[in-house]
Amino acid sequence: MAEKVKKKPSFFLNFKRFNSHRGDETVIPTTPQVQTAPAIYRSTSSRQVNSNIPDIMKPRNIIPFIFYDLSRLSGGIKDLIQCSLCLEILSRPKMLPCQHTFCCNCLKIYVADLPIINCPICRTRIQVHSVNFVEDLPSNLYIDTLLAMVGVTEDKTKPVTPPSTPLNNNLQSVELFAAGVRCSHCLTICDNLDISNCEHCKSNFCKVCWLQHLDDMRIQIGSILKELDSAASRLEHKIEHYEDRFDRIIEQINMAAEEKVNAILEAKMALITEASELHKSGEMTALALKESVAEAQDVAKRAMTIRENIDDDQVMTFINLHTNTLQLLTEVSKWDAEKYTFDKENFRIESDSNTPYDAESDDPLPEAAKQNDPMESDATLTLHYRSRNFIPHYIWRKTSRPSGVGISPWNNHLYICGMDSHSVLVVERSQAKIVTRLSCDEMLCPVHIAFMKSLGEIYVTDKWKHCIHVFSKDGEYLRSIGQKGSRVGMFRSPEGIATDNAQHHIYVVDTGNDRVQVIQSDGKFVDQYGVATKQQPMHTTTVWETKEILCTEFNGPTAVAVTNDRVIILDSGNRRVKVYNKQDKSKIIEFGSLGQRKGQFRQPECLAVDPMGFILVGDSGNCRVQVFKPNGQLVRVFGRLGSEPGKFGWISGIYVTKQLDIIVSDTKNHSVNFF
Repeated sequence: MAEKVKKKPSFFLNFKRFNSHRGDETVIPTTPQVQTAPAIYRSTSSRQVNSNIPDIMKPRNIIPFIFYDLSRLSGGIKDLIQCSLCLEILSRPKMLPCQHTFCCNCLKIYVADLPIINCPICRTRIQVHSVNFVEDLPSNLYIDTLLAMVGVTEDKTKPVTPPSTPLNNNLQSVELFAAGVRCSHCLTICDNLDISNCEHCKSNFCKVCWLQHLDDMRIQIGSILKELDSAASRLEHKIEHYEDRFDRIIEQINMAAEEKVNAILEAKMALITEASELHKSGEMTALALKESVAEAQDVAKRAMTIRENIDDDQVMTFINLHTNTLQLLTEVSKWDAEKYTFDKENFRIESDSNTPYDAESDDPLPEAAKQNDPMESDATLTLHYRSRNFIPHYIWRKTSRPSGVGISPWNNHLYICGMDSHSVLVVERSQAKIVTRLSCDEMLCPVHIAFMKSLGEIYVTDKWKHCIHVFSKDGEYLRSIGQKGSRVGMFRSPEGIATDNAQHHIYVVDTGNDRVQVIQSDGKFVDQYGVATKQQPMHTTTVWETKEILCTEFNGPTAVAVTNDRVIILDSGNRRVKVYNKQDKSKIIEFGSLGQRKGQFRQPECLAVDPMGFILVGDSGNCRVQVFKPNGQLVRVFGRLGSEPGKFGWISGIYVTKQLDIIVSDTKNHSVNFF
């Protein structure tokens, strides 16, 4: 901790010797003022020593007494050497474990017989270990040094003021004649070899004071050791508490997770039970209908075999058969009126009947100045839609249940998918007459239609055959694409369809598999939308494992439209319209929700995109058409529930021409409306 050092500049920079000018006076050592480090002390004048004293009476080394005028000390020094209890100069300073120092007698009075005390300054709680607790406290070496420097010894609380002597500024400093280094404790000037320097307090000590200083440091080390032992004990207790706390947290996590898992499993079993009951009820109803239809078929077959004269009984049989058949047809058409979907977010089975609602709609704005070109900008097209009076100028009523509609790019003929007629009607628009039909032996339920102008082909989705029928532009049947299944290139109840003439790609809405597939004209798989892989934690008999599974964001999609840079998909089950970038398949925007207010949907089934990118959605459950800007902002809502012109029963197809003519097919009203 300390080492022998060579002579260094004394802590006091300039001691001055003083003498008395009276010839008969004895030499009285006075207190020279000391020039020390600038931050602590200031130098003062030295005093002279009487030069008349014989040399034999003069000591070889005059050791002056050090005295400081306390009133001239700086405020910082006063605070350091002042006891905070008695507000006097510290006497026998003792240092508490918190490093604050007080007089020994003041501490004895303060401690008295208390087992625990609080530091008067920082309020640290300190335990009194023994009767001699105060006496055993270590001294503050730094305070001891300061007291010694200002002339306060252990037995004196006030310095003695020496007699004044004339000043002689011509005398040199005693330090110049000193042969060694001064001890910081007893102020004795000793030889360099007899001085030790403490690296802790940066003070010099003679041999005697050095031993005492080491004893004081040993006492302080003992106090430090006690504090370290106490800190180690507290740390052990804290570590134990820390580990117990996290063990409890893990236990709570396991309990909460187990409760949630059990709740989810209970909800799962309840949903499975509900789905099974709904399934069983539907099957029982279907079985009863099948038996009734079979019975009616037998009656009709027997009636056809009768070749004899028709009597009254046979007439009644015919009347009853006719009545029952009409009733059976109505019940068959209503059998699948309830549509059930699973709501993943709310974890429930959601049902929505095919009963249409008379939802909110817009009236046209007062007629404004007509624009020469409505497609000049988004603003002019928006004004066109808002001010347009959507009353059909013609209604086609020559098909039973029309669905998807489209305009041929070759001859401008209208194509209407007839779900009950198992064919596609081709209508000459100017004369409104049927030109031909597209059909084949395997066609069961044509839903939507699309054209590939560059290849001269027509594509029709067949919902019940689970494939795509391909015809030439002349109406010749060419081939079918796909079959029932869930692998790529296979379909389950496909509905919507669109084409990309630039790349010869076909976009097919694979409704039953909750995806949109992109295929080539020959049926080769290219890509798909809505399907992604994700890591799913799976619990085995022993551990949890991560397994890669396929998931989809769609729920029963029904329609698709393609532009130069976008793919717009109608996610009917989620009542959302989702717009994707055609290049990287990133989602640009989505909008919509369940409801009857403007901008909301109920069982939307079809959509179309006009030449400016505005999106028209056939909101079938709400019996209306909603028009949106490319950014999803609502522009106009038209249509209401009813059978009059401008009203709908169930929208099943929609198409927009280049001239902004709108064609809407209505399944329940058995009509095609031209706006």
